[in-house]
Amino acid sequence: MKYAREILSDVEGYVPGEQPKTADIVKLNTNENPYPASPKVLEALAEMGPDALRTYPDPVASKLRAACAKLYGYPNEAWVIAGNGMDEILALALRTFVDPGDAVLTPYPTYSLYKILTQLHGAVYVEDDLDDRYQLCESFFGRKARLCLLSRPNAPTGVASPREEVERLCKEFEGIVLIDEAYVDFAEDSCMDFPRRFENVIVARTFSKSYSLAGMRLGTATANPDLIREFLKTKDSYNLNAFTQAAGIAAIEDREHFEVTVAKVKATRSRLTDALRGLGFAVQQSQANFVLARWQGQPDAEGIFEALRARNILVRYFKMRGLKDCLRISVGTEGETDTLLEALRAIIR
Repeated sequence: MKYAREILSDVEGYVPGEQPKTADIVKLNTNENPYPASPKVLEALAEMGPDALRTYPDPVASKLRAACAKLYGYPNEAWVIAGNGMDEILALALRTFVDPGDAVLTPYPTYSLYKILTQLHGAVYVEDDLDDRYQLCESFFGRKARLCLLSRPNAPTGVASPREEVERLCKEFEGIVLIDEAYVDFAEDSCMDFPRRFENVIVARTFSKSYSLAGMRLGTATANPDLIREFLKTKDSYNLNAFTQAAGIAAIEDREHFEVTVAKVKATRSRLTDALRGLGFAVQQSQANFVLARWQGQPDAEGIFEALRARNILVRYFKMRGLKDCLRISVGTEGETDTLLEALRAIIR
């Protein structure tokens, strides 16, 4: 069993060692939204009275789930469960549908927490390598497991598997397929309609990225009501506080703010991609709010990571098979992007 510090070192964005003060850094390592949440969120929180602190929240987050169901195109809250961030949704899926000793299938590389949660649960973690375009290989479709965790768009690659391939997986896979759509609001399409079509499919979302609510910890899972009922049996009694529930509803209601923010991130992502390619990086076309940039010059990718960190610019470096020559860079503001690119030009000249 890993110690807590070892586990933290595998989690997205954690950088061991002394950290600079937040005001002094350009933080492009945790895929947070660089823009603030909707003002309507702040208004909703300000309107919360003292009873919201004194009393327990709605244990099943009925109003929030109903708002999410409407947003996702489903008839009512029976199709949705809400959790304390995407991470709780993932842990709940394991607790609900997987027994210790069962197999959990993922592609490689993917979100590092999948492996940690699987091992903590006592299940068997099964990986199948993506091809050189970061797409699923034919061998993936023949794997057997109780649960398949598929990040789409994938982290850390930013690449999304084609819908028709995911549809094939949902048809052929004998267990539960959880499609992790944490970054889907920055993508070209989604699989949110799949739970209506496939009884074994769960589509998970987070409010951390496109809604700028990472600090509130809000995730959802959409699935056939039979699966949602099983989720409700295993979740903690009051897993989502009253303030998070109110913030989520307010964020959903402000579609204009959401659309403007997503458009800004996409525009900067395009600019960042072009600039990195101009510097000599190989960059896959990302559908997330980050890019994966491969570098084969000098200094190497780890050297660039350390040189950026010395300048208080944090990006993500993976000491992992197939990724040791890559940097994952979150999309920041235009000003943060300028700072990053200026530093890169000085480091690799």
